[in-house]
Amino acid sequence: MKASSTGSEPSRAFGFDRLADLAIRRPWPVILFFAVLVLAAAPGVLRLQLRTDGHALVPPGDPAVRYDTEVRRHFGLRDPIVVVMETPRPNGIFNPDTLRRVQGLTAELEKLAGVPKGGVVSLASEKRDRVYPGTLDFRPFLDVVPAGREDMEIFRGDLEAIEILKGNLVSEDLSAVAVLVGAPNILDGAKGVNAAAADRVELCRRIVEVSRKYEGPGSRVFVVGAPMAESLLGTHILQDLALLLPLSIAVIGIVLWIGCRRLAGVMLGMVQLAAAQTFTFGVMGWLDQPVYLTTAVLPVILTTLALADEIHLFWRYQQILGPEPGEADAQHPGAVRLLLSQMARPVVLATLTTIIGFLSFLSSPLEAVRSFGAFTAMGLLFCLFWSLLVGPATLALLPPSALRRPVGRRETAPVRFRRAFEPLYQSPARTLAVLGLITLAVGLGMARLRVQDSWLSGFAPESEFRVNTVRANELFNGTHLLLVHLDLAGWKGEMEEIYEGEAGPLLDPKVLQALGDFERFLAEQPRVGGVLGPYSQLTTVSFLRYARDPKRLSIPGSATRVATLIGYFDDVRGEPRRREVIDDARRRGVITVFLKDPDYRQVDALMSDIRGYARERLAPLGVRIGFAGDIAVSQAMIPAIVRTQVFSLPLAQLGALLVVILLYRSVKVGLIVALPSTVAVAWMLGLMGWAGIPLGVATAMFCSITLGVGIDYGIHFYESFLRAGTALEALAESGPAIAADAAAIALGFGVLGFSQVPSNARLGFLVAGALAAACALTLTGMGPLLRRFHQ
Repeated sequence: MKASSTGSEPSRAFGFDRLADLAIRRPWPVILFFAVLVLAAAPGVLRLQLRTDGHALVPPGDPAVRYDTEVRRHFGLRDPIVVVMETPRPNGIFNPDTLRRVQGLTAELEKLAGVPKGGVVSLASEKRDRVYPGTLDFRPFLDVVPAGREDMEIFRGDLEAIEILKGNLVSEDLSAVAVLVGAPNILDGAKGVNAAAADRVELCRRIVEVSRKYEGPGSRVFVVGAPMAESLLGTHILQDLALLLPLSIAVIGIVLWIGCRRLAGVMLGMVQLAAAQTFTFGVMGWLDQPVYLTTAVLPVILTTLALADEIHLFWRYQQILGPEPGEADAQHPGAVRLLLSQMARPVVLATLTTIIGFLSFLSSPLEAVRSFGAFTAMGLLFCLFWSLLVGPATLALLPPSALRRPVGRRETAPVRFRRAFEPLYQSPARTLAVLGLITLAVGLGMARLRVQDSWLSGFAPESEFRVNTVRANELFNGTHLLLVHLDLAGWKGEMEEIYEGEAGPLLDPKVLQALGDFERFLAEQPRVGGVLGPYSQLTTVSFLRYARDPKRLSIPGSATRVATLIGYFDDVRGEPRRREVIDDARRRGVITVFLKDPDYRQVDALMSDIRGYARERLAPLGVRIGFAGDIAVSQAMIPAIVRTQVFSLPLAQLGALLVVILLYRSVKVGLIVALPSTVAVAWMLGLMGWAGIPLGVATAMFCSITLGVGIDYGIHFYESFLRAGTALEALAESGPAIAADAAAIALGFGVLGFSQVPSNARLGFLVAGALAAACALTLTGMGPLLRRFHQ
């Protein structure tokens, strides 16, 4: 079937062809302008900062983030970096060697820069209910390491008497101890977000260095916790780039060589890659934009996408030149002008639709995702101007022989494509029916999709950190913290006058008894390893104050005695420790819930149950609850992921579709061109559902990327269709370039599969698979669609 005349005239693409003509006439000024532009951006690369903390993946104005920040500031809470020392000895930790190691490790960690006074908690700092002779000063557990058997038994008795230490500072089986180091808070005022994040990374590095010195034949030491995870993610990302960026460049270089068979083409492509990377990251640095977990893969993505236009331009240029010197050589600049007259529109249109796919991420509430979309789009826009200005300028300076395809190779690919796909094009109805049935079967898997993400899922199951975290969760209460904030501003109870100050609600025995029931309720919930709150802390203090009398493991019956008990808490364990649980006004408190590797749905159900309990049991007492901690912040991220997918997907689809419709002035053409990439996304979402691959921060982005990039194949196919007149001839002309383009981008994204970060690896595989599907659907389905529906 012949194409209509619509759009068959020489391409006019927003004046880019006229700019290209200027570049052909004055090549050196154009090249010099871009060189100066790149050199001006280059120093900004040195200003880049890496940020992989959990707060970076949550909307900065999210109420959960603001609430978490306020709670941490009020109670002086920090995320713990957990140093675990485990011993295989039969008597567990009750040997002088292990305890000396704990003592020395604690002392050295306390001296590290960035660790505040009292910022390290361990058996060496925790006090017991014994005083130094002739004083009222309480002794830490490890002020002196017990040497003899009798001293060790006393130490053991003192330790086992304090039940709340088990699962927190010592393991349940008493084979391991934990040293807790408070990390600087990311959102902590004066230092600023990036400085605090850098402090955490450096602090984690120093803690690991110090901890390794205390390993021995009888002690294994490892470091876990949310700050450690964030630090390692940053390290893994940098390690990934050192491997994946050269690998992706090599892949693109090989595909470019296969596509044009000329070293000059490969070298031109590599120069463009270097310029695009330098310009994009330089601008990021000058704008003080940090490198997030999302934008950390940008170098690989830019490398993958930057040369898509060149593949089509070089392929078409070689077709224009022909296999032997001829008229095109005699009118060499004219051949370049002819190239741009034919290719400016599809190149501009393809790049714009790709840019729209990335700009759709600007609708995301996640700053890290918006940054990814904005700077990828900027990098691709730079590549577009480079392709249509520097590219023609360079081709005008080079002799035609530098890029002419070797003799005998020109017809091979078109002939093979025509022969392979001709049967599908002869029976368009049958071909489209088969593709429809496949789409239906695969698409049913979308009903099985689930949303999931956590910082632990950012590590491979066999990675050292994940293995250590699993082990820490087995030994202790859990490394994930959910903070339940208690606000008693609405309390209207009464109590007797308290000596030395106002009677706060947390002195009310009835309130504390209700909080005790609440803590027991929390401890019984799935995935909860332990609970520490005002009730458990005060009953422990009471138990120790009264010579470990089991009957005293309770709350006193009067507010005055509760106030005295809190004073004893301050004397024994210190005011900073008490302020982490009960504030000075006795009107606010915190319950720490330790969780063992929870997922989003489990935590969501837990938080819902907690709210229900609080409404029924605590609200009548004037107690309101809220959530803080790393778990609460992570929970806020999941709805943002869903919103990213809900908004970016239709925006990418609609934006790309409108550009195509407006340029070709045909809704039918727009729908035909966009259909292969749309179906490819449905295929991948369905396969994700069938395979149990969850949507996360990274995987949620593959849809818009596929829609923006995959539509390019339909655009180039349709442009060839307008020139060639029939679908089969269009396939022969554009099919090899489309296949090479898809192979380059799919392989480039596939390189991410070697990433140490599973989310990035999944993103690479998903985009690679989706673009391969989009290419296959374009080559197999576009021809039948055009034969059947295009007039």
